Amino acid sequence: MSISSTKKKRNKDIEIGDFVKETVTAKGKKRCGEVLMILADNPGDPTIECVEVHPDELTPLEKGSDGMRNFRTKRSKLKPYTPRKALFSKKTFEKGDVIRHKRGGTIRYGRIVCFVHPDGLYSTSHEEGYNGKDLLECVEIEKKPGLLQKIGPDGEPKRFQGQGKDCKIIKVITKNAKGEDTTMHKLDIPDDET
Repeated sequence: MSISSTKKKRNKDIEIGDFVKETVTAKGKKRCGEVLMILADNPGDPTIECVEVHPDELTPLEKGSDGMRNFRTKRSKLKPYTPRKALFSKKTFEKGDVIRHKRGGTIRYGRIVCFVHPDGLYSTSHEEGYNGKDLLECVEIEKKPGLLQKIGPDGEPKRFQGQGKDCKIIKVITKNAKGEDTTMHKLDIPDDET
């Protein structure tokens, strides 16, 4: 398993809108919250105001008829939070995703443009999300930075279809080494696949 090059968000990087969980609490259960405000009371360890949220659904918890449950705590007592089910949810194919298609010894890269039912019937993947059976129709792209479309002898973009089991979503790097947006997008291909 390859180790991701992106570092996990640390508590000093917590921003308004982030979901957090208490690491220390004076009473019982550790609460989860969505950051509403970062107070400027202590630059090293500011107080964070949160609306308390359900740990799985991330929906605000209500306090009777008085509105939402809020709480305040120091930033050092919080950590970024992702619900367990979101951590293990499988990313499914969507239009626009860049994929690697591997069949036998052949590897090609493409951008999904539509879903095609293997029997020529109407595909439900367009409205309901990828159903696991449809073929992925892709425009073939170059692996080199820039990800240009490959053009066939007829002057049209090359296309191919692949089964989901033969395809893997590839992350696209859209920033340069300085962290600035760039048009020379690159594929984040693991070293063992290059």
